[in-house]
Amino acid sequence: MNQVQKEHGLVLGSNIKSDPRILWTLPDLVKDYTYITAATFFARRRQRRYVRHVVAFVCDFDTPRGTTPDDIMHLYYTAGLPLPELIVATATPGHYQAWNTLDEPLRLRNDLLRAKTSKIHEAMVGALGADPCAVGVERWVRRPTVENTVYVDDFSRTSWDELCDWYEARRPVKAVKAKAQKVVYIGSLLTTPAGRRIQESVAEKGERNRWAYGLGLCLWDAGVPVPEIHAKLHEWNKGLQEPLAMAEVEKIYRSVITGRHHASSRVLSSITGLPAQIRGWYKWAKPRDRRRDHVSEVKEDIIGDLLSHGSVHETQKAWAERLGVAYRTLKEAIAQLRKEGILEALTGRGRYARSSYNLSEGYLNSLAVSSAELPVADGCVLSEIGLFSHGVSNGHTAISPPKGTLSLSLSGGGFYMEHAGVRRAGRNGLSKEGCRSG
Repeated sequence: MNQVQKEHGLVLGSNIKSDPRILWTLPDLVKDYTYITAATFFARRRQRRYVRHVVAFVCDFDTPRGTTPDDIMHLYYTAGLPLPELIVATATPGHYQAWNTLDEPLRLRNDLLRAKTSKIHEAMVGALGADPCAVGVERWVRRPTVENTVYVDDFSRTSWDELCDWYEARRPVKAVKAKAQKVVYIGSLLTTPAGRRIQESVAEKGERNRWAYGLGLCLWDAGVPVPEIHAKLHEWNKGLQEPLAMAEVEKIYRSVITGRHHASSRVLSSITGLPAQIRGWYKWAKPRDRRRDHVSEVKEDIIGDLLSHGSVHETQKAWAERLGVAYRTLKEAIAQLRKEGILEALTGRGRYARSSYNLSEGYLNSLAVSSAELPVADGCVLSEIGLFSHGVSNGHTAISPPKGTLSLSLSGGGFYMEHAGVRRAGRNGLSKEGCRSG
């Protein structure tokens, strides 16, 4: 076995199908065995997954007594297949095995090729009217001998490409199913068949809660006043054969009027089994505190956080968790802010290094200049009148303490800006008046 290379395979032979023997050499192959394989294997098991080469495609014909080899050839001619090069008679009169011997053994290098050989063999058997149970290149076949060979052609062979071309030409084309025209209803979900069905008191035990909640959401999305929703839910519940408890209906009602969820045509169809498609599609905007995945809004959160704390010394995952935003969205927002020149990042080195983030000087100067041009009373701190009203967040979890709160003061056309402990002068010189933040 160690001497067998990857490009070689084992041929099996046997006098009893349940007792396979390995045939190593040509003298072994021509020994008095009743059965052999028309394929080689890379293991001692005669299974399709262990086939290495296909030597021939053999079709088994259980034809009636009196059938001649010419009749078998006629079947191949009618089916449009290449004529067999070898026909062997079995022990039963009228039964034959026809061989299409390949000009070169077909090496099965992958599962796709292995599956294709099986499909081609199955198609050949079906086109010839041969034994449908005798499909598979790994099957036992009669060993050809001088006594049982009734037809042989020593000068021609079948090519793999011929069989592939025959199979592709014969393979049925899948019929393209006509797309069913969808019926679209105009209006709210209540006007659809599913919407009308869910308003009927026909829910059975085990589905009553889903029906009640779906009905409440449909009424809420349709703009029905809250008192009417309450009355309709209780009226619908009273019509059931086994009504829900009053407390359960009240719980469903309170959940509906929160407005956190909306009716879905897909869910409504799954509940009632009827169509619920409406024309158009509308996405209800979530409240800002629940909509945390828009990059533009996350960028505003980052800028506000840095204005409040000066700089952040956290990992991006910790920062995203503190701000309550998605980690991937935070990364994208940071990348855009750095590209726009608003954010500066200092990346540490080493295993336990941490990055620090702060607003760029150019962005802070632009804020200061635009704020200094506003008509503000002399000496007034801008943070007290609403500008930069982010303030220092309570419960800041950054590693570094809060520092660098931005504060501005105007005096005689000039201003002070102190950020991260650095004092900067305005356009008209320095003034000693100003606010400092520790």
